[in-house]
Amino acid sequence: MKFNQQKKNTILFYSIFSFSILLIFAYLLLVNFPVKLGRENIFVVTKGENLKAIAARLKKDGYIKSDFLFQLFIKINGKERVIKAGTYVFPPHLTIGEIAKIITGEEKAINNFVIQEGETLKEIESRLKAEKIISSEADIFSWRIKDFLNEENKKFFEGADVDNNLEGYFFPDSYNLPQGLKEEETIKIFLNNFFLKTGEIVDLAANQNENNFYEILTAASVIEKEVKIFEEKRMVADIFKRRLLTDMSLQADAAICYAQFKSFKDCNLSLESFKIDSPYNLYKNKGYPPTPINNPGLESIKAVLNPLSNNYWYYLTDRSTGKTIFSKTYEEHQSARQKYL
Repeated sequence: MKFNQQKKNTILFYSIFSFSILLIFAYLLLVNFPVKLGRENIFVVTKGENLKAIAARLKKDGYIKSDFLFQLFIKINGKERVIKAGTYVFPPHLTIGEIAKIITGEEKAINNFVIQEGETLKEIESRLKAEKIISSEADIFSWRIKDFLNEENKKFFEGADVDNNLEGYFFPDSYNLPQGLKEEETIKIFLNNFFLKTGEIVDLAANQNENNFYEILTAASVIEKEVKIFEEKRMVADIFKRRLLTDMSLQADAAICYAQFKSFKDCNLSLESFKIDSPYNLYKNKGYPPTPINNPGLESIKAVLNPLSNNYWYYLTDRSTGKTIFSKTYEEHQSARQKYL
């Protein structure tokens, strides 16, 4: 009896041991088995998003086969609290372990690059080159809408001249870019994120019979540089709307900065600046500028689609406080200019 019991215990031990080895082997195999996506893909981790939600989206989007194994791998390696929010670029072949390294910042060949709301192509290109993400010979301005236009994304370019550059379409966000990307690949990352983040807004605009999204984006870019608070953006959007209806010029200083420098870094306007002959001079020309003047954030785009009705016709920014001063009449506006500028 004693011998039989020992034999049973031995068999049980080896069965459990063999099963454990099998489980470990299966775990390692699945964790290190790459999923073939066929192309580079963008994956966004939002601020405050938990591990379970991230794993579920990774599985839904086809990046992993098992959300359970992904969560298990992250927890076993103690990485749950170091997952970083941001926009990530996944190469065509990835394992669970490689994805974990990327979104926890462990992968060294990643550059965190932030596009700020209101930055221009010129400013963005300068920083991309300074951080050696793109070649010093790169020329982002040479790329045109028509270079990226297709049936899937054409709604985002409604109203645009396809020969225009991509000003307005580099979505302000935090990007985690792998080293060695080509210039075109880098641009596609910014564009694809724009399509991802503004898709609902574009559809909303279409439902409101606002079919010229390019004009909405252009208006948003002007507002982005004119005022900072969301409610004030909505107020200025309403002022612009009424000025256009009454054939009044928009008189936006920001557009003149863009006309002169294609940048807002150290833009100091003189009296002569307001006399320049340019379609971006919104004192001499009525309507919006011919293109966006920067890359606006979601708030500015939403403000254009949802203007806040008011009785003001003029506004300016107090140089000492940054506060926006609104006026109902030209006389009030002139008085405000003398007081605050």
